Amino acid sequence: MSYTTRGLLCAALIASTSLSFPVSVSAEHLTVTIPLTRGTLTVAGTAQATQSLRQIAGGTDVVPAEDFKAGYALGLKDALAATPGVLAEQRYAEESRLSIRGSGLSRGFHLRGISLLQDGIPFNFADGSGDFQEADLLALQHVEVYRGGQALRYGVAGLGGAINMVTPSARTMDYQAQIRAEAGSFQTLRLHADAGQTWGVADAYVSVTKTNSAGYRQQTEQNNTRFNGNIGYMFSPDVETRFYLSWNDIQQEVPGTLTKTQALNTPTMAPAVNITNDYARDIRSLRVANKTAVSVGANSVVEFGGYVNDKTLYHPIFQVIDQESLDLGAFTRFSSPWQAGSLRNEMTLGLNAGYGVNQADRFTNVQGNRGAQTVDARQAATNYEIYGENRLFLTEYWQMITGVQGNIAARDYQDHNNSANDADKTYRSLNPKLGLLWRVNSESEIFAGLSRSSEVPTYSELVQGAGVGFVPVKAQKAWTAEIGTRGDAADFSWDATLYRAWLHDEMLQYTVGAGIPASTFNADETIHQGVELGLSWRPLAPLTFNLVYNLNDFYFEGDRQFGDNQIAGAPPHQLRLSLRYQANGFHVEPQVEWVPEAAWVDFANTLKADSYVVLGVKAGWEPVENINLFVDARNLTDERYIPTFSTVTDARTAATNVFYPGEGRALYAGVSVKF
Repeated sequence: MSYTTRGLLCAALIASTSLSFPVSVSAEHLTVTIPLTRGTLTVAGTAQATQSLRQIAGGTDVVPAEDFKAGYALGLKDALAATPGVLAEQRYAEESRLSIRGSGLSRGFHLRGISLLQDGIPFNFADGSGDFQEADLLALQHVEVYRGGQALRYGVAGLGGAINMVTPSARTMDYQAQIRAEAGSFQTLRLHADAGQTWGVADAYVSVTKTNSAGYRQQTEQNNTRFNGNIGYMFSPDVETRFYLSWNDIQQEVPGTLTKTQALNTPTMAPAVNITNDYARDIRSLRVANKTAVSVGANSVVEFGGYVNDKTLYHPIFQVIDQESLDLGAFTRFSSPWQAGSLRNEMTLGLNAGYGVNQADRFTNVQGNRGAQTVDARQAATNYEIYGENRLFLTEYWQMITGVQGNIAARDYQDHNNSANDADKTYRSLNPKLGLLWRVNSESEIFAGLSRSSEVPTYSELVQGAGVGFVPVKAQKAWTAEIGTRGDAADFSWDATLYRAWLHDEMLQYTVGAGIPASTFNADETIHQGVELGLSWRPLAPLTFNLVYNLNDFYFEGDRQFGDNQIAGAPPHQLRLSLRYQANGFHVEPQVEWVPEAAWVDFANTLKADSYVVLGVKAGWEPVENINLFVDARNLTDERYIPTFSTVTDARTAATNVFYPGEGRALYAGVSVKF
């Protein structure tokens, strides 16, 4: 059965379940007016989301889409580079290294350690892995970042937390339709259009984006088409349902990694094997979801829904990875205030259930085509998460937050070529959370928290090489303590968090060969600690100075092999500075990205990447209302630098062709017209 057919069948099941909810108000006679800033029951406005995240006793952030749409926003690096606590570096095209507080730090491919969501619904595979190619930043309203234990709001209890990409509804848009065209370096052309419409109790939003680019390096050409849309319906002012549909056709070449010398001296090259065997990552996917919200009394809300993600992957690398996967699930969440004597409480209870099955085939790579089949396997993942959180208002200014998440994760592997490799395993964990929030005044707060996290191995960790059954990789556990403050005062804004995490059985990856997914081992005891700092200062009316600084101190603690060495993967310091001038419909913003001390490449701490400074500038102009022009100039000095790499155990003995070169000087320009 094709991925489209399976997806539509599951969508019909979701629809029949959601629309069976009884309502007593005739929708055809209902008139509803909703303020832009408040959003609706199913889609929060950006201002509403920002206010909500300010209630969390820990590191959070909301990035309005206007911030990254002011330039050429291709991948999550462009959206999150100015977000405290987030390490986001481009490997190529949309493919990025994404880490929060050292989560999945040494993973040299795709994503592990962060739950990626869209509209609060899982974007990752059921086994916890994920990638970035299907995310369309131009189809977003804002991005929410929940660092560490703050992601409990979605039932997530991982070290890195969660990132939620929120698409708009027609009711949260400040325009009815938009067309946007962008062009620039490396033969880049991107066209985008979106529109929203309301019809009384119904509304609809659609977005389509077409991207073509030859890429900075050899073997980085891409040709992508993305569609996103949603339809909402209000049965009454207290009952709303929304259906989401995404479709992607992505053709992306893969350039591979280089030696350090090659990355710095011949950064546009790709290894010969990548070109000869046409390394690529081509995806066709269909995502259908529903979210229904019901207001049941004063400030109490029940949310429930379901989703199906259907994907085919054709991925010729060291072998041709040919997969067809189906992920589906359901969720429900109940939020309500209640009284404990004279003390006010706000409670949230939730349940997530997910299942994924992946037909994981592999073939020898014959110039990008399938050769002899080497793997014929079925990977199944089942997850159950139950969680609860309570906010106790001790006084008008003091709040205590308690919470807990319990999860069961089952993995079942069937090797159709050799049943001796069949394996199954079930992981269980209980993850409590405690927080305090002091509301200093209406504009600022101080918070502290302690939370436990757990992370189950993905199939990339469980099935490595030619071993029999699962590799005995354990689940990663951690306790994280944090203290911080955020707020506004006159012309100054700040967001500062200090954290320390004690990890046990941290999953660390090391590259064993070019183009081969990394192997994984469990470290014993490790420490992740750091500072997440964001500052904004408005010294004069048209000027705004912004600074983001991350201190990353991740190290082994008495490891039998690596002692107290630093964990490879992250630079100790990251700084991003910008100065924005904005007046009379015009803005210009020079930017500096500075890594003053290079990161270790190997766990033995014998090889480092280089430090670097990259300069850029963005400018925009609105000559008339609803017409915007922008210019985005990057790497103005054509700096040769290495933003990211795969990690190895010991660079003195291992191959070190693991580096991704940064892109050279580039210029992009665009225009958008709103109606």
